[in-house]
Amino acid sequence: MIVPVAMVLVLLAVQMCLWAHAATLVQSAATTGEQAATVLGGSPASGQAAAQTELAATAGGVVVDPSVQVQTVTGDGIDVTVSGRAEVILPWLHLPVSATRDGLRQEFRRSG
Repeated sequence: MIVPVAMVLVLLAVQMCLWAHAATLVQSAATTGEQAATVLGGSPASGQAAAQTELAATAGGVVVDPSVQVQTVTGDGIDVTVSGRAEVILPWLHLPVSATRDGLRQEFRRSG
């Protein structure tokens, strides 16, 4: 009786580590997308492409069904949202991960 319970606890601990790792990778992709979208000469499309490239390079087996959304908000704001689910070890436990980064477009403005 103790061995099955111990195995489930070990698998639960591994699942939580995978979830934390997936959350970190999603946050990194959102940061990369926000930086690419807000840099001088950047665009929402370049931010989305950068976030998707970051996810493909780092989170291929850890984040399932990744989604990247980039929106222009009022003024010069950019919102980058990356979401997905952590890889599943325990079939009854589905853990979502998401991260949102907000930034302002960088641009030169005339003074005067």
